[in-house]
Formats: sequence, C-alpha cells, structure tokens
Amino acid sequence: MILRSAAGGQLVKVSTQTAQTPKIVYLRRVKGIQPKMRKIETQMNQAITSNAQFWQNANTRVELIDGVSKVYLHGNLIAEVDEDSMKLYDGGFQSVTTKSRLNALCNEFGVAGEGVFQKNFEWFIRLWNGTEFFTTEFRSGMRLA
Repeated sequence: MILRSAAGGQLVKVSTQTAQTPKIVYLRRVKGIQPKMRKIETQMNQAITSNAQFWQNANTRVELIDGVSKVYLHGNLIAEVDEDSMKLYDGGFQSVTTKSRLNALCNEFGVAGEGVFQKNFEWFIRLWNGTEFFTTEFRSGMRLA
C-alpha cells in the first residue's frame, strides 16, 4: 500500500502484512500449539522420554546416567532431565543452537510458555511460578521443577 505523507506530501510505501511474532505468541498462549521443532530436537526428546541409555545424532547426544538424562551439544553439557526436574546450562556458549535445544526441552518437559530468549545479546528465561509467568536473567545451572 502506498500512502501520502502529511509532512512534505511524499509517497511512502507501507506494508499491510502483520508481524509473525504476535501470531506465534497467540498460538502458544491461546491455542496451546507449539511451533515445529527441528527433527533432531524431536529425536532428542524421544530419547529422553524412552530412557534411552545412549542416543546421538550429529552434534547432539543424550546419555542416561543414574536415572538422569544428560544432554550434550558439541560435547558440552546443556541439560540434565530427571523425573521431576530439569537443569539448564549454556554449555559455555550462548548460541542460537543451544537456545533452540533448551527451548525444545522446555516445550517437552516444562510448562507451556516457558523458554529461553535473547534480548540485546543477553539471555533471559520465562518461567511459571504457579500463578503467573515472570522473566528473569538466565543463569547456567538453573533448576526448573
């Protein structure tokens, strides 16, 4: 759509397309629909759910040690999942891939809506406290019940 600007009468091109982010937030909060995960993340979650002793694909590995599934990315520990909790680590690298793997784990084993995100090059995590969601700074080794 092309509009005429009030200041100076110049023609300005304006997009009529809506942003994608509100749609994703709506789907998550209202409809309960989760965005699609990568195939490797789906397999990672299945390995944890099935208590696989060892699973590996490309750069991601899951090992079951004393009832705790440990998730590694490029050989760095990024999560520990047991029956009633989950510990999240950044593995020393706050990368897009690490964040994606952690969000896949949060979607599968956490409360719907919890997840890791980045703003101004800093990581945050959105958590549920039982009555409402809150956002806090991500700290490696955080335990989610």
